[in-house]
Amino acid sequence: MKITSVEAVPFTIPYLHPIVAASGVLNSAEHVLVRVHTDEGLVGIGEASSRSFVYGESQTSIVAAIRQWLEPALVGADPLAVEDLYEKTSWLIANNTARGAIDLALHDLRGKVTGMPSWRLLGGVSTPIRVTRILTMGEAREAADEARQAVVESGISAFKVKVGTGLRSDVARIAAVREAVGDQATIYVDANHGWRAEEAIRALTAMADYGLDLVEEPSPAEDIIGRRRLAQHVPITVMADESAPTVADAARELTSGAARALSIKTTRTGFTESARLVALAGALGARTLLGTQADSMVGTAASLAFGSAFPRVACEPGELDYFNVFTDHLVTEQLVVKEGVLIPSERPGIGVDIDEDKLRRYRIDN
Repeated sequence: MKITSVEAVPFTIPYLHPIVAASGVLNSAEHVLVRVHTDEGLVGIGEASSRSFVYGESQTSIVAAIRQWLEPALVGADPLAVEDLYEKTSWLIANNTARGAIDLALHDLRGKVTGMPSWRLLGGVSTPIRVTRILTMGEAREAADEARQAVVESGISAFKVKVGTGLRSDVARIAAVREAVGDQATIYVDANHGWRAEEAIRALTAMADYGLDLVEEPSPAEDIIGRRRLAQHVPITVMADESAPTVADAARELTSGAARALSIKTTRTGFTESARLVALAGALGARTLLGTQADSMVGTAASLAFGSAFPRVACEPGELDYFNVFTDHLVTEQLVVKEGVLIPSERPGIGVDIDEDKLRRYRIDN
């Protein structure tokens, strides 16, 4: 079996409402569907999401990277040789999500060749994963109402609260969510680098009574001294996300003491590098949680399949229902959160098929 082509299809699906974070605003999912084709007719599926204010990638740049650099490196190669193909494409710096989507598609293809789900090929079992709902960064009452609704409708018991709008409003938002979901729910916050280290220390000290589990990216990664000081002065685990997009970056964050947890995003690091991140964190005694690149159900299915294969990941809540803000979906069978969890598919690969009519409706020609 050989790879014959790599297809990159940009598509845009509107959100139900704008997604606001300290680092920027998203109004729609501007993603790229990646499909690796073979001479035997089997096709692997992956997804890349463009977040220019985080990684400097756009739909146009992702498609260009795949067509200009990644596809030529893959055509004619054995699609099952994922480690070899990872090395053949690792020379390309940045372009995180383009490379991640290719890797996801190759692992999906392995599953289709063998007739096995990806989690099994990774050596795992079909472990349900508790779902984290990412809440709107709006008024305290809005966040609390959204959290309460997630509990009632889907049984969700883990919540990520966006912060970075100001100390009083941030604390009010946390207090309202805690009151809405009760003491047993998991709550963590994400500042998207929106605080200075000194501000983060004050804010997290003020939030200490609300039982926060983690704080994600509290301050700019380039402020090395501030990040270390922050980690030493607050009794809350710091999780690295955008500051640790590669194994080398993650090693720096963990060994310097700036972070004690990693956000694993398979649409950013594929399965191959994500597995290395899990191994690194395990060796250093750090936690690993599934994050999201604003994933559609395609990327979510991949993340779910990956996370369920690793006990260290599956025991943590994962950001697996971002698709709840999409107005539509590309997959033929939709994912549904029940009793607060998602169960990985028993189907081959990552377990999704694309609705071609939907793809034609939302694709962007370029």
